[in-house]
Amino acid sequence: MNIYAKALLSVVVYVLLLSWAIPNLSQPAYADSPVANYRRIPTIEDAPLQVASWLQPPVLIICEYAPVSEVRVNSAVKFWEGLGHSFRRSEYKRNSQDKCLSENPLGHILVHIVTKGVKLESTALAQTHFFVDNLTNKIDWAVIYIRPDVRETVLEHELGHALGFLHFNKINHLMNQKWEMGGWDKEGLENPRR
Repeated sequence: MNIYAKALLSVVVYVLLLSWAIPNLSQPAYADSPVANYRRIPTIEDAPLQVASWLQPPVLIICEYAPVSEVRVNSAVKFWEGLGHSFRRSEYKRNSQDKCLSENPLGHILVHIVTKGVKLESTALAQTHFFVDNLTNKIDWAVIYIRPDVRETVLEHELGHALGFLHFNKINHLMNQKWEMGGWDKEGLENPRR
């Protein structure tokens, strides 16, 4: 085989491999389903389902290695406050009561970086765990785990889970499970008790 035939064969093989690899190896990024103790309810709703709410406004604590800036946290808090939700206060990497080490931080939402012990699917950007008191249907605590490469809307989305909202797969909606299909649409996220 001459040099031109080898070069042509190499290009053809490269194009074939590339055309197979792109659709088969790329995976969309999405938010993992929240982990909670409530019974899953199938949703056929026109708005995101809120399975529980807080009895008292929670304290938001950003733990030491959480990969979010204070500016980003303040922006996310203002977003939810603009919808009528409230937080007692927020602490940015201060953890004054050692709540970041607690397994059930009553009255708090903690934000951590994803660590080895957290089971998170490889394509998930973050995950929220929250505990609901089944007698009162009120949220007792929530913990958010975020990967180091935080994308726009991820913190707001996970705070939505910490406030009791489930995924709502409407294009451009904040609570859409797939990050690429989500956005800033906030329909149905308003606090009706404003």
